Amino acid sequence: MFIIHPPHFLPPKGHSARRLALAFLLIAPFAIGVLAVLLGQDINWDLRNYHFYNAYAFLNDRYGQDLLPSQTPSFYNPLMDVPFFWAATHAPARAAGFMMGFVQGFNIILLFMIAEATLIVPNPHHKVIVCAALATLGLLGGGGIAQIGTTFGDNLTSLGILLSAALVVRHLDRLSIDKGARVFALAFLFGVPAGLMMGLKLPAVIYCVGLCAGLLFAGGAWKRRVMLSFAFGLGVLVGMAITYGPWALFLQSHFGSPFFPYFNDIFKSPLAAPVGGRDIEYVARSWHDRLLLPFIFADSPFRVGEIPWRDWRIPILYVLLPLAIMLRLFFGRTRAPSDSLAAPYAARYLLASFAVAYAVWVGMFGIYRYAVTLEMITPLLIVFAVGMLPLKISTRALVAAFMLAVISASIQPGNWGRRPVWLDKFVEAQIPDLGDTSNLMIVMAGIEPYAHLVPEFPPQIDFVRLQSNFSNPGQNPGIDRIIQARIDAHRAAKGRFLLLVQPWLVAGSDPVLRAFGLALAGEPCQNVIDRLFEDKPMSLCPVIALKNK
Repeated sequence: MFIIHPPHFLPPKGHSARRLALAFLLIAPFAIGVLAVLLGQDINWDLRNYHFYNAYAFLNDRYGQDLLPSQTPSFYNPLMDVPFFWAATHAPARAAGFMMGFVQGFNIILLFMIAEATLIVPNPHHKVIVCAALATLGLLGGGGIAQIGTTFGDNLTSLGILLSAALVVRHLDRLSIDKGARVFALAFLFGVPAGLMMGLKLPAVIYCVGLCAGLLFAGGAWKRRVMLSFAFGLGVLVGMAITYGPWALFLQSHFGSPFFPYFNDIFKSPLAAPVGGRDIEYVARSWHDRLLLPFIFADSPFRVGEIPWRDWRIPILYVLLPLAIMLRLFFGRTRAPSDSLAAPYAARYLLASFAVAYAVWVGMFGIYRYAVTLEMITPLLIVFAVGMLPLKISTRALVAAFMLAVISASIQPGNWGRRPVWLDKFVEAQIPDLGDTSNLMIVMAGIEPYAHLVPEFPPQIDFVRLQSNFSNPGQNPGIDRIIQARIDAHRAAKGRFLLLVQPWLVAGSDPVLRAFGLALAGEPCQNVIDRLFEDKPMSLCPVIALKNK
């Protein structure tokens, strides 16, 4: 395997360019933290549904006390949400938002290092500027800006994905030259960060598959590449076992499946329908849509998500990369090292890895949020693709600069919901006088998100959701039996019931209540003011147990 130059994450020691790079890398996370505060307080649907509540339930061992407050995501691994919840409950809201943006800003550091290790720019100062520009443009895409300071987690799992990619790129020469167990161990260790992220958020599997498959294209003997890919895959599995294994055991012991409620056509838990259960709303169903998807979502972003946004980088790369490969094949594959824009094997590895990741994303999800890591790396991949064009190096540099300028002009950030005026606490609610709460159960209905309010109530109150996006009464007999058992036990203990629901859903909740032997008492409801969600009122209504149930 031919290595043009030993790759490094930073300019040479003692060079002024290194100080310039370090200054950029130190400032970048703070700048993204400030940007998170300026964008406004995150109030996205998923935050109100499960990111806040799940961490609360995990830290306070409420799995035996509450039932399904956060609907289907009640079964998601809560580990990634714990640091945010801790910050949001121990620091002012702005500080928690800054912390989220600061951590997400570390993506710029990893993107810079990958660019520094792969690009060939003779002038170290110029190279720092190019790498800094590519890293900044990578994070500040149409989907990336939308997630800064938010709890979705796609720009957090990206840290492990990009770290694995960076480690492979940095040590690609050792992977191609070292022998025996040492090279196997290296590839194994490089797979662990990506696997850790997959355990935290399972859709990160698309990048784990891509990075694993990319080693098959990294150069060297075929048997070695297969061995490296296999070792990397083992590292991914070990990383996943660390972050997901304990949660998988919890789901298996309580719900009969380590991935409950997903893949139930395989695990066949009696508490869910025997179907895959995966969200396929945005998966392309025809070859026409699969082949043209980048152009489809460039025209209509709602094809891959719930909010408007715009960013042309993926459609540009989608056209440019096949064109560059064909031209390279037709007009010659050799090029002097001095005429290259990037180290060829590192570029090939990254292009192959993220091309495979894109293909898996199209086939499994089609949800743009999950493609944010791909969005981040795409500016660098565009430079790699331009580098394959049969043009003079100066012309290729101009083409790359022009394309990146077009991308910058195309960016229209999305918005998943933000409060322009920050609260003092991240989640605040005005709770009315509840009287004696020592034997109180609050039931929930509808499919709107409001589990974030649960931590605002006294901790001795049980919360049970009778209706959710996981199951409606009569839809899932296994879960219905568990809900009914909870209701019956509370009624037998002469407990008191209240209904918490949006005001416009109060009347429609009565059939849901009656399905479990409850009914609205006909007494006035009280208001719970949700300060996080624009001071919207929730209704807290008295409920009675029916005698004939």
